Amino acid sequence: MACYLIADVAYTLLPRLIGKDAYWQPIIPRLIAIAISGLAGIGKEFFDLWQGEPFSAGDLTVDFSGALAWLFLLLISEVIYKHSRQR
Repeated sequence: MACYLIADVAYTLLPRLIGKDAYWQPIIPRLIAIAISGLAGIGKEFFDLWQGEPFSAGDLTVDFSGALAWLFLLLISEVIYKHSRQR
């Protein structure tokens, strides 16, 4: 859940459009938010190693799943919004 929240906050704080290419402008903030969220998950695992706990692939999988869930829910909500606007 933390990686979901990190991706959401990062995306909220980023500008909606980045760059000059019309195709990539809306996609780049999403990719940056996913990258920040993934790096937070990896950083947490390194912190766990530093604390003497074993590396947990399960924790990393859950972190990445949260980040991807955020992305898919964002895309689904955009499709629903566009569909409702066309009515």
